[in-house]
This record gives sequence, C-alpha cells and structure tokens, in this order.
Amino acid sequence: MPDNNELGRWPDRDAMARSWVVRLKSGEATQSDVDTLLSWRAQNEENEGAFRQAVRLWEQLGPALAGGAAMPAAGQGVSRRWFLGGGAAMAAVAAVSLVPLAAPVPAGAREYRTGKGERRHVRLEPEVSAELNTDSRLLFWADAAAPRVELAQGEALISATCDPGRRLIATAKDVEVRAQVARFSMRSDGGLMRVACLEGQIEVVSPGGRATVDAGTSFDFRAGEVRPTPHDVAESGAAWQRDLFLFKDRPAGEVIAELNRYRPGRVYLLGSRNDVRISGVIHLERADFAVDHIAKSLGMKVTRLPGGIAILRN
Repeated sequence: MPDNNELGRWPDRDAMARSWVVRLKSGEATQSDVDTLLSWRAQNEENEGAFRQAVRLWEQLGPALAGGAAMPAAGQGVSRRWFLGGGAAMAAVAAVSLVPLAAPVPAGAREYRTGKGERRHVRLEPEVSAELNTDSRLLFWADAAAPRVELAQGEALISATCDPGRRLIATAKDVEVRAQVARFSMRSDGGLMRVACLEGQIEVVSPGGRATVDAGTSFDFRAGEVRPTPHDVAESGAAWQRDLFLFKDRPAGEVIAELNRYRPGRVYLLGSRNDVRISGVIHLERADFAVDHIAKSLGMKVTRLPGGIAILRN
C-alpha cells in the first residue's frame, strides 16, 4: 500500500497514483489509508495531477478494451496488475485476451444486462416479462412447456401469465422458483439470495426444502438457512420499482452498502458510525445528493474525490 515514504518502490509518481486508485476502488481502504492519500495529494501539484490522471485512466480503459463493457473489478488479478503497470500494456492485453471481460452466454440463452444505476424492462416472450434493477444480468431460454430464467447477478422483478399446463422456472444460485400466474422478485447479491412473492402464488425449491409461497411473503436464503425477510427490509427492497430507496431504522453501514449499488463510484463510511441507525427516503435518480444528507444525519463530513468517490468521516 502506498504512503508518503513509498514513492521509491514504484517506477514513477503515476504508478503510485494508479496504486491509490486500485486501493480505493477495491473497497478495502481504511481511514488511515484515506488520511495518507489526502496528505500525499496535498504535498504538491504533481501528486494531485497524477492522481486525477489515474482516475481518468481507470474510467476510460474499461470501455476501450470491452467495446463499452465495464472493466473487471480491481481485485481480479490480471486487471489489477495490468492497471498498476500502466496504459502501455493495453494493446498486449487486448491482443491476447488476458482480461476476462464478461461471462460467456450459455448456448440457447438470451442475455439482458443493466449497468450501475440503470433499470430496464424487457419482454422475454408474450407471457413472461422482467424488470431488471441496477447492475443485473438475466439469462432467458425459450421453451414451449417451461421457459427458463436465470438471475446471474443483481435483482429482477418477474411477471408470468402462463397458460394452464405451462409454467415459468426461474433460478438464482441454488434457489428455484416455479410460477404459472404470478409476479415475484429475486435478488442475488453476494451471499444473499432473496425471493418475494408480490402477486399470485409461487413454488420455491431450495436446499432447505420446498414451499408454496403466497403474495406478501418474502424469504432470505443465506448459508443454507431460510428466514422470513423483516417487513421493513422487504418494503425497502420493493421500493426500487418506484425509483426509491426506503430505509427505516437501518444501520448506516447497510444503507451505504445499498446506496453503492446505485451510485457511480463508491461511498466509504469511516469511523465508528456503521451501526448507527438512520431512516430516510432516497430518490434513485438523485442518489448522489443523498450522500450529504446521510453525512449530516451522522454528524460527519464528506470528502469527495474524482471518480465518484465520497468519504464520510468524523
């Protein structure tokens, strides 16, 4: 990790600046790291210029390699080493395909994606439609008897109005939902898998067993356990369909983590306020404005860096 005394270990000032960007984008930066970075940037105009250039490089190289696709996360081995090595490696990386740009699309499937902060409605077939939330990937296989949907990542609201004798099968991780006429949501986020029945009735099959689920019921599947979703969390989870993020008496750390799903860049909450409970409503189209309101409610200050990085600190 770079600090004020480590310039000698990097080939030049620009390489050090790139290492700072990788650290910030990884989500692992500590308050000590941020203090050191601010001090390093303030030393002279050259350091500040190198850091801003590194941020611009990070934002531009992903689309240049992928033809518009997002660059892999900083922690993904080759991409991290390549970025730290500088833009000179760009042509070689592109030529030999060292960076995995996207997961392959399975045979016979149609793929639908959304970027960060984007939502999208898709008609999969006359009887099946889906609304994708931010940063999601959905796969669809047409089938006369049982069309199939796989939520590879993110969150989706799925509607099915299948004829008698026909049903939709939707999967995410090791959970399967079967529906004939129903409206339900699925979320696959890290170790969390959540299923909520909004209208009609669905059948849910998981390692924990099989259950028929009626409208108004939501379950979390995590580490082999099945638990009812708390009502306030379920209500908040459905609000994105109205372009809202609701949180009532939720730990600030959880609110920031959810906000990071919608807002470009990343928000860091430093210090000891992660467990402080807060309430509010965020309009997702204006998610960036929420950062200042959250900071004010926690009695914290906001430091903004290029690339959409915001740091809440005491």
